[in-house]
Amino acid sequence: MGKKIGFIGVGTMGKPMAKNLLKAGFEMTTCMHVNPVPVRELEELGAKVASSPKEVAVLSEVVITCLPDAPQVEEVILGPNGILEGATPGSIIIDTSTISPLATQRIAAVVAQKGCKMLDAPMSGGEAGAIAGTLTFMVGGDKTAFEACRDIFEAMGKQIYHVGDVGMGEVLKLCNNLMLGINLLGVCEAFTLGVKAGLKAETLAEVVGVSSGNSAVIERYLPRTILRNQYKPGFMLDLMCKDMGLALQLAKALDIPTLVGSSTGQVLDLVQGMGKGRDDFTVVATLYQDVAGVTIAGKK
Repeated sequence: MGKKIGFIGVGTMGKPMAKNLLKAGFEMTTCMHVNPVPVRELEELGAKVASSPKEVAVLSEVVITCLPDAPQVEEVILGPNGILEGATPGSIIIDTSTISPLATQRIAAVVAQKGCKMLDAPMSGGEAGAIAGTLTFMVGGDKTAFEACRDIFEAMGKQIYHVGDVGMGEVLKLCNNLMLGINLLGVCEAFTLGVKAGLKAETLAEVVGVSSGNSAVIERYLPRTILRNQYKPGFMLDLMCKDMGLALQLAKALDIPTLVGSSTGQVLDLVQGMGKGRDDFTVVATLYQDVAGVTIAGKK
């Protein structure tokens, strides 16, 4: 392998991603960001622990970030004692966060001024995919830098795509999550309707699963959360609302109508406002169930 990897942001997604890199034999350095517990866990598995993002960069050829939103990414990369202060010309920064493409391009421009390269590489597959090492990565940025980091991506994911210039990974991820949110609401409405009318949810899922109404929501999320009537994340509703908002902002900037997307965003925000933001994003199903007086997992 040979590469020295830095990893900052070892939360729900970042910790299992970092673990898979260690399993693949990469030398890793991390640092405290919010929660020290996963950092100590990685240390026990062989990771070095640095005092700051700057020190992580000093000890690394490639630094990966996995953070909630653009302000955190900007702080860790460009802020005092940030990655860029410790990076040297030729260093590569891979940001796997889902943030605004415009913010990505702005940060990447500053990174380039120091002779470094930045790849935006948001992923799909959720916590389960991060643990299994089967994530899908959508990577924007310099093609040569991407190829140089292919072995890193392959240690964390199964499907690796270079999708264009820097920022295009974020664009693709926002398009994906726009569709995911819309699909979720369609599933919630249809399954609430079916159960209220007398169908068993399992029957509906089985038949639709081999019919034209099938989707990743039905195949991946429905069995894990809605059909079990438990909404432990997973992918938090707070993050889904953030991603939907970014997608709608981008659409507005490009004068793209988002009639269905805007309605979906309003429903997601409504459920978030009911105090369910830290539940799995599929908790939106409870809104429909409460109104209908049923649970998709079984009648009330």
